[in-house]
Amino acid sequence: MTEQEKTNKTLLYLNNTYKLNLEKTKGQFDLWDAQDNKRIIEFKFRSKYYQEKYIQLDKFLGLIMAAEYYNKIAFYIVHDELSKYGYGYYIYNLTELKEKLIESKIITKKVPYSTEFNKTKKINKYFYILNQSNQTNQL
Repeated sequence: MTEQEKTNKTLLYLNNTYKLNLEKTKGQFDLWDAQDNKRIIEFKFRSKYYQEKYIQLDKFLGLIMAAEYYNKIAFYIVHDELSKYGYGYYIYNLTELKEKLIESKIITKKVPYSTEFNKTKKINKYFYILNQSNQTNQL
């Protein structure tokens, strides 16, 4: 399934489940994937299950600044396609978590520069950990 198909499927699921009117952003390089008049939402699609979810520091800060600028709530939604609990979405309200994450430890990991195009050169990237206790079931 392509990234576009995953995004469309996720939008359909969220709109139906939460009675929303989310729309996909138009630009290929937009900072977030979907929005409505109250929210901006970034999706992260994973091909396997990880108990701890991560958000890259620059992604977090960009979403928080955009949400503040547009007076919206920033969300980060992780989907683990092979979740041990089935087809799972993990929803994080970054606006609510802002202070907690900023005060938390920054994790440094040596990872590929890009996950696309089979790039193998590794660089240091910086992350916050999103624990299960950070999840919300509200959008």
